[in-house]
Amino acid sequence: MLLAQHAALAQTLGQTTDADTAKALLMEMQEVLHRINLVQNLLFSDASQQLDATLPAVSKANNDLTKSLKSVADLTEFLRSAANFLQCVDQSVDLAKMLAFA
Repeated sequence: MLLAQHAALAQTLGQTTDADTAKALLMEMQEVLHRINLVQNLLFSDASQQLDATLPAVSKANNDLTKSLKSVADLTEFLRSAANFLQCVDQSVDLAKMLAFA
């Protein structure tokens, strides 16, 4: 989901002409890329039911962000959706960190 959102953000960035929107998109792309790097560093072989339980919230936030990208002109809604998506991802990443070092 993170890779798909990064690609969607990049595509939307390529279509925008508004400087404020472009700046917001770039900032969110950096945040998503940071999470991609974290997750890649935390990959581990044993699946965890606790980690799997975080997936529905991440999926819902992912869908909300995807919808908000379609109308990025509403910058406030886009930023709210992006922040919510990253918050859900962060909760999963934090749990993965805990499980990786437990």
